[in-house]
Amino acid sequence: MKKLSDILSEYQMSGVFRLEDAASIKELEELAKQFSYSFFHLDGTNIDDKERFLNHAAAALRFPNYFGANWDAFEDCLTDMSWHETHGFVILYDHFETFAEHSPDQFKRALEILRDSANFWRDRRRPLFVLLRGDGRQVRELPSIAF
Repeated sequence: MKKLSDILSEYQMSGVFRLEDAASIKELEELAKQFSYSFFHLDGTNIDDKERFLNHAAAALRFPNYFGANWDAFEDCLTDMSWHETHGFVILYDHFETFAEHSPDQFKRALEILRDSANFWRDRRRPLFVLLRGDGRQVRELPSIAF
């Protein structure tokens, strides 16, 4: 299993991963800062539908006020992020399984947008790393990494 520090060191690794360790949010944020990446924490404990996901994501990622709270706007903001001066982005999405269990189709759509956005940024040599932490049975196909 690869380590997060190894993944973050290569923009080509930009993508969505399952984080297997219980590293603290502070430790993860400090590691992101070592690479001059912006760090965002999305706590999914109370996210069980599309509306809550979009609202929580907009707040966690500090989207602009014009965010339209729909999937197209979510993708537009994720592939812009011009309001963040950084070399890359790390999103920790804790407790993603609540959304995945309650709204599996909407969760799949969110995951698709996150993957596409990571590819978008990789092509621009500015990585987006999304770390899903929680019960991983809904995302077994994703590569696992350790802190």
